[in-house]
Amino acid sequence: MKFSIERIHEIASKISQKKWGLLKQRSPIREFNAYPNVLCVFQTFNKSHLIRLVLNPFIKKGFKNIMLFADGCIDSTLTKAHSILKGKNHTVIAVNDLHEIKNYRFALNSEAAKNCEFALLMQDDDLYPMDFSWLDYGLEMMRRDPKLIVIGFNKAINYIQMRSANETFESDTFAMRDGLVGMPNSWFGRIVTTPINDGPFQYCQTVTRAPHLIRISSFNELTGFDFSFEPYHDDDTNYCFELWAKGFRVGYIGGVPIARDIGVGGMRLSESLMINKRPIHLKRNHNILFERYGDFINSGALDELVEDANERLLEDSPSGK
Repeated sequence: MKFSIERIHEIASKISQKKWGLLKQRSPIREFNAYPNVLCVFQTFNKSHLIRLVLNPFIKKGFKNIMLFADGCIDSTLTKAHSILKGKNHTVIAVNDLHEIKNYRFALNSEAAKNCEFALLMQDDDLYPMDFSWLDYGLEMMRRDPKLIVIGFNKAINYIQMRSANETFESDTFAMRDGLVGMPNSWFGRIVTTPINDGPFQYCQTVTRAPHLIRISSFNELTGFDFSFEPYHDDDTNYCFELWAKGFRVGYIGGVPIARDIGVGGMRLSESLMINKRPIHLKRNHNILFERYGDFINSGALDELVEDANERLLEDSPSGK
């Protein structure tokens, strides 16, 4: 050993004393108290060049509870996020390519989640507005309907038909035309766009992450981030279907001015997920959905539940439209 234990102790003590002196000179930690009943969860991958822009609205607003996963990052995302998220209830977690299903599951079962009523699930390539009236509106809709468990602010799809995945599923072209979306050999549905009343909210079959606003305790009790879909994809569709099947509801709020798909995402860079190319586990995931909910969709039972919920929404609207 080059140094004795005594010498190592002496050197370590001096370094610790120096660092402690720097800590005492640090500015007082800012208080973050906004939205104390909401846990904000970010999933990030190599976004050191965007992370400040992504987090800035939430920091400026003073969100109390923020959890960020730096998942498999080889850049400075982890250290940059840590330098930005300085609140007592802000957490930065480094994980090794676990992907979003595991990370979101961890977040919603954490101690932080137990102290919050709602979770707001987000990703790393969306830039949010400084105005959080969209979140206020979502929380108000949750208050009005205790059976509303998930609200999406990105895209919403009402499925029309679903079949078992065909042999060419991995290379079939995902298409959008005249308000319809899907892979015609396996499934297709209608994109939800037009508001049905004076506000931008309506009930729908499924909403695509992110963001998703989730009622934590009910979500964990009724559904969750199913292990069967790991490492990623279709778990959000699964929990939407499951909630409707169990007598609960999913909603959509459109028109939020979120700048989406900033930069090039990891899936596109790796060319593992494209409009006509997808990994083998997505075929497995589709077939899980078909086995569980194919009859629910194809019989029209799911569509009827959504229509009934929207009819009641219209009856309860101030205009009565």
